[in-house]
Amino acid sequence: MIKRLTTLLTACLLSLTYAGIANAKDLRSPNDTKVISEKMVGHFIKKEFTEGMAIAKPHWPLPQVELDNLIKKIEKQWPIVDKRFGQAINYELVREQKIGDSFIRYYYLHKFKNHAIYWKITFYKPENEWVVNGVSFKDNLDILYQ
Repeated sequence: MIKRLTTLLTACLLSLTYAGIANAKDLRSPNDTKVISEKMVGHFIKKEFTEGMAIAKPHWPLPQVELDNLIKKIEKQWPIVDKRFGQAINYELVREQKIGDSFIRYYYLHKFKNHAIYWKITFYKPENEWVVNGVSFKDNLDILYQ
């Protein structure tokens, strides 16, 4: 009985969460892109990859199957990250780059007990609104030293 109630509550919360995401406002300013990036990485450090990507989905012109494959790829690689780097501690924004008024990219350091990785989240502004252009993580931190 408790298990069924928990499942029902979880389903209700998820539907409310996704309904809120579906009605998310457009990304009109660079600040909007930074806010959405922070929310995504906040989920990623808790291993909530589906939830983090769901925040990006309304702003990402990527077919659902490709987004699902990206999530599966991250989830498949994550046990290696866990084993190699240890427990996640926190994250911090370490770099912001722009290309004119059309691209903006954020680099977030995802800190673990033994090492760190970085998340790279890129946005593109083809006309009046920003869209997600890419999300990835890497463990080679050389690019962050430039």
